[in-house]
Amino acid sequence: MADVMTGPPSGAEGPLIFVCDDEMLIRIWFEEHLGDAGYRVESFGDAESLVSRVNASPPDLILLDINLPGMSGMDALPRILERAPGLPVIMITAYGAVELAVAAVRAGAYHFTEKPVTLAAISVLIEQALEASRLRGEVQRCRAGHRWQFTGVTLVGRSPAIRSVAGQIERIGRLGTPATILVHGESGTGKDVVARAVHALGPRVGMPFIDVNCTALPEHLIESELFGHEKGAYTGADRAKEGLFEVAHGGTLFLDEIGDMPRPAQAKLLQFLETHTFRRLGGVRDIEVDVQVVAATNRDLKAGVASGEFREDLFYRLNVVPMFLPPLRDRPEDVEPLMAYFNEQLAATLRRPPKRFTDLVIRAFEGFEWPGNARQLRNVMERLALFHDEEVIDIHHLPPEFHLVREGESHQFVLPPGGVDLEAVEQDFIEQALRRTDGNKTRAAEFLGLSRDTLRYRLEKYGLT
Repeated sequence: MADVMTGPPSGAEGPLIFVCDDEMLIRIWFEEHLGDAGYRVESFGDAESLVSRVNASPPDLILLDINLPGMSGMDALPRILERAPGLPVIMITAYGAVELAVAAVRAGAYHFTEKPVTLAAISVLIEQALEASRLRGEVQRCRAGHRWQFTGVTLVGRSPAIRSVAGQIERIGRLGTPATILVHGESGTGKDVVARAVHALGPRVGMPFIDVNCTALPEHLIESELFGHEKGAYTGADRAKEGLFEVAHGGTLFLDEIGDMPRPAQAKLLQFLETHTFRRLGGVRDIEVDVQVVAATNRDLKAGVASGEFREDLFYRLNVVPMFLPPLRDRPEDVEPLMAYFNEQLAATLRRPPKRFTDLVIRAFEGFEWPGNARQLRNVMERLALFHDEEVIDIHHLPPEFHLVREGESHQFVLPPGGVDLEAVEQDFIEQALRRTDGNKTRAAEFLGLSRDTLRYRLEKYGLT
């Protein structure tokens, strides 16, 4: 392998690396080669100076010798990680001191390398450490923004319910279980997002993900679509056809609205889940495929079992790993993160600057019932982005079907043909804020995003004393 160190892209400001070693020639060697590779380098001859510099401003990565005069690298490591948790530290150890280096890794170091250091080995370690640090930072930023990223699939929300679902997805992906999953939730809650996240985070990523809406398939064709048919199986079957289970081999089959699947197809699905084999319609040969089934329903399948519409044995076979997505009206704390996410998406799609929403709009969105859940929220956001050129969306921009929620009741907010009475809307929200704060004007002003003097003026204006 050529003795060449790769680094950041040309023209980019390289990551900052601290090198700590008591041997001057080693420090010069690192400064020269890391600098040639595009990294910024600061070197230190003792751990005390290094720790002091890290406390002032942490770098992107540290190369730290274990055996140093005075404070050792092992002593410096916990002080560094206390100031900068997650900072990648690569320990440099003398030949034969691997046990000490392993102890350093257990204490939080990223990895270690033995002296004499080779350029090829340290280059790979640095690139891997920086990439791992970048990915960890991305995950932390996503979670801080109430987003979980699963290889191109994003789950958004800060409610306990969404955090629980995200945790389940991560655990399923980590274990790589092929267990059948049943996602319960109303239409529009994001059941398909959960299914795609399970696929993306698991060992089947890169294999087919087949999305099937059981409601959209004609009853007389659903068996043929799912399991395929042989030539002559029915009138018009002039050739053999693979079913979606065969197409999904090695991957995931997502059966949306499983509660609408006809009973004959339910029996065949149950057989597949128990044996991992099926027969094409009109066939005599068992076909074995490796497919993970994720099903979803917006119906109460237990009620379907009681009425005889849904097979009890199939329900329990599907419900190995149950996951629940509550309606958006039951998790209003997820509304604002979803608004931010959809706003970014729409801005990129429409090539327009993202909209800004007043506090009144956000509070109104949080109080809306959202019968269509997150799908309806996105549709409303798209409508506002398409038909309003203003940068700031205020309460009077909301569509006619929108509801404003009062304490304990709701009333229709309809835009009249001649426009909207903004003063009436403003007065209504001030009254709601005063009721929520038990008449406390300071808290009401904070709730409305107004100064106390501005609120006092409006109270006098509307006679709300």
